[in-house]
Amino acid sequence: MSKCRILGVCVGLMFALMVIGLAPAKLMAAPPPQMGGATGPGCASDRAVVTHHAGGEQVQAPSGMQAPVPCSVSLDMRVGELSLVVSKAGTVVLRPIWKGDTNGPPNGTELFTAGSANPTFATTPAYDTNLWADPQTGRLFWMSCGGRCAHPLFEISDDDGKTWYSGPRPLTGPGPYGVGTGGYDHVQVFGGPPVASMKGLLKGGYPNVVYACLGHDPLKCEKSQDGGLTWGPELVIPFPPTAQMKSIQAAGGGICSAFGLQGMVESDGTVIVPYEPCNRPYVAVSHDEGAHWTLVQVTNEEEIGYGYPSLGMDSAGNLYAAWVQSSDRMLYMAISRDKGMHWSAPMMIAAPGVNEAAIPFLVAGKDGQVAVSYYGSKNAPHPFPAYCNPLPAGRRGMGGFTPPPPGPTQTCPGYENETWDTYVTETWDATDAQPVFWSTTLNDPSRPSWYGITPSELGVVRWDEDFTVGASFFRGGSPRLDIDYYGSAMGPDGTVWVGYAQMCPYGQTLGSAGNPNCPSGNGPTDGGFFTILGRLVPQGGSQRSMVMGRRAKPIN
Repeated sequence: MSKCRILGVCVGLMFALMVIGLAPAKLMAAPPPQMGGATGPGCASDRAVVTHHAGGEQVQAPSGMQAPVPCSVSLDMRVGELSLVVSKAGTVVLRPIWKGDTNGPPNGTELFTAGSANPTFATTPAYDTNLWADPQTGRLFWMSCGGRCAHPLFEISDDDGKTWYSGPRPLTGPGPYGVGTGGYDHVQVFGGPPVASMKGLLKGGYPNVVYACLGHDPLKCEKSQDGGLTWGPELVIPFPPTAQMKSIQAAGGGICSAFGLQGMVESDGTVIVPYEPCNRPYVAVSHDEGAHWTLVQVTNEEEIGYGYPSLGMDSAGNLYAAWVQSSDRMLYMAISRDKGMHWSAPMMIAAPGVNEAAIPFLVAGKDGQVAVSYYGSKNAPHPFPAYCNPLPAGRRGMGGFTPPPPGPTQTCPGYENETWDTYVTETWDATDAQPVFWSTTLNDPSRPSWYGITPSELGVVRWDEDFTVGASFFRGGSPRLDIDYYGSAMGPDGTVWVGYAQMCPYGQTLGSAGNPNCPSGNGPTDGGFFTILGRLVPQGGSQRSMVMGRRAKPIN
């Protein structure tokens, strides 16, 4: 069976799917599989796509518009916190993955080409990886921390991912915990044009500035003015006064963390980095390439999960931020039309019927096109039960942290029956006074993406460095190898690509619940997460020009 048939997308725009490893690797000389279109195995044109306004109000679709089509296929590869980009040439790149259901660290990555079944494998860290594809030059950048790393890995590809070479490692200075600059993880690499007054500082003919950031308190970045071949000094993003933070943090004492996810650069060189000091959604804005930063609070609410808000920018320069709010564990989005300096009132945009959301990832395309992927549950227990599997007090990474007992944990009281699907909520008129949203699941709802408690290891925690045990903190029903994020990107044709994790229950015969996305037999003892490649394909009328001036009608 050809890889094209396995991926189930053999009509339309040409794409090549490659999962790229650390060691330089070459593609086989074969034509790329056809990755566009919305027909064939894996695509579900008959799956329900719900049209709604913010707040979950279900409405009729505007006249003449066609619902997007969800597609999702299993790559039969284990996965950690993967990253995904669509390159300038239309190549879909994911990393990292494991082969099969082996235990231990990931043993490889695989290159997919039509008619070829010859993978290339290389060791690669499981967690905290980030990819960025420069839309102007086509250069690909990959950065990986591996979790609280001292020396992030950094690689570059100039041939659309066919081969990679090591670049200098950014952010390698000592941190307060001896684990890198400022500490910890959530690496991010991104870039864009320079500020006009600093264009003359570019070197080597590379037209854009590349930024690398690493999370914690403080969050620090470095910039490269020669396409990632050298790095400048550290650029410290300031932290809001601690006194202002603790009023909402509410967990006793300690330093609050600040993690980012994916920065953006406006056309005039303005840099916007999302981060979450003490679990409140902020952006840091710089007009001089990181020498000075202005802190802007997106909303005065507490969020849950690592590294959010998730930030995206459309072709008109509008910014969008998405996060899951702690008060109700639902998905919210806000908009900025002035390069991050002011934000609209948050909108709750989760699909109707969802009563808990986790780990959103926002991407944007043309003017007004925004899509947020997330894990959503319709049977979360309400009111939410108390925490389970608490961690004892003690600073993480300082020797006082006591891990949970070894071995898998399959239950968390009150959450045993909760299931999760992978949703995408999309709009083509986000800046309209009342946007119309389209929501559906990438997976077949009869085959859940996740079982039990929230997909994020720390999804319902008020993070502080003391790890004070309390009603706001629990690790969840699967405390080992949980993920804090996954990968998503907007293709040049408006297709939303999502590389996400399929959870296969610990300690059980995988696939026993009739889920073919889980392998047969017993799963690995250290976690059962497998790669699913999904996409939401726009159809003829699914565009902003069809929405403007057409009001959606409420469903009575």
